[in-house]
Amino acid sequence: MQSNGKVKKYFDLSSKYLNDADECMKKEDYVQASEKLWGATVTIIKAVAAQRKKTIKTHEGINFFMAEIARELNDENINNVSLIAEGLHQNFYEDVMHPDTIKKGAKTIKQFVTRMCNRFTLPKN
Repeated sequence: MQSNGKVKKYFDLSSKYLNDADECMKKEDYVQASEKLWGATVTIIKAVAAQRKKTIKTHEGINFFMAEIARELNDENINNVSLIAEGLHQNFYEDVMHPDTIKKGAKTIKQFVTRMCNRFTLPKN
């Protein structure tokens, strides 16, 4: 698959996971919503990486690439998003987060995905 095909694939997955997270939250399935929000974060980062002809296959790779983007853009908030997404991913396994925390995380992740799309000229949701 060519780079632009991967960018679209990852963008489409990110959009799907955001929509899925909304549906899960409507059903008060916050554990599944947490994992979908993690997925939306990871796939939008993979879209940016694919745009640069990079492949990321590990959690560590995601974290390092997000830190690289944060430095590049001089935007420490990206590191905060990384921590939020990791927490949501952990919540999938532990189910310890309050629904209000997950809702706040969802808002943060949605804003992040939009920022990445705008900054890196990815398709829009």
